[in-house]
Amino acid sequence: MSEAREAMRAAEEAVPTQNRVTDAALTLFSVKGFAATGIRDIADAAGLSSATLYHYMGTKEDLLIHLMSEGLQRFVSAARQAMSDLAGPERQLVALTRVHVATEAVMRRMSLVIDGEVRSLSDGGGHVLELRDEYEALWAHTISLGVASEAFLVAQPRLARLALVEMCNGVAHWFSPAGQLTLPQVCDHFSDMALALLGARDRVTGAAVTCQSLAMRSATHEISIVRSSYAGFSSPDIPE
Repeated sequence: MSEAREAMRAAEEAVPTQNRVTDAALTLFSVKGFAATGIRDIADAAGLSSATLYHYMGTKEDLLIHLMSEGLQRFVSAARQAMSDLAGPERQLVALTRVHVATEAVMRRMSLVIDGEVRSLSDGGGHVLELRDEYEALWAHTISLGVASEAFLVAQPRLARLALVEMCNGVAHWFSPAGQLTLPQVCDHFSDMALALLGARDRVTGAAVTCQSLAMRSATHEISIVRSSYAGFSSPDIPE
């Protein structure tokens, strides 16, 4: 880990200032893009001088790597926690889908930066790619278990995984708490679509599997996990 990243870790003790830097950077990177955002832009948005900002972030790319690494670590942690007490690939798929949808909605700016700024990383961003691969491996493993057990009847598991992840990524671009559907409802509709895309069928009756037929707990459970996972790091875009 670089000296600058170690300094940023230590600076998290100064929560109010660090949070201002984090929120300012996420807002600017998600709206203007990493390349178009300058150091002075971040400093002004955080209410700091440029010199003070360097104490908290190092270079601009150090800050981007920090944001993406921390965001992905918490993303992976939330997904693992949501899946940990569920048996069967169908229920685990629902948990994964709900966590992804909830993260894209609740942590919208974070999600847009993680989804859109991978191209801005240089060689120092290898850890970010490893974390992204670790997250996608959760989907791949869950789908492969479903295919092996014939819970999922899908001809192209890898293509299905890519389609599902991209489907969930899109939530950050359009979800609004003022919309017709609540976030828990969106989580469950997306979960039903994920199950349908994978051809999930009841092994006895052959009926389509849904959140309702699985007797899943409320999606508010996964939404709470997402909120807890990001607590203290970045302000949510959808308050409680």
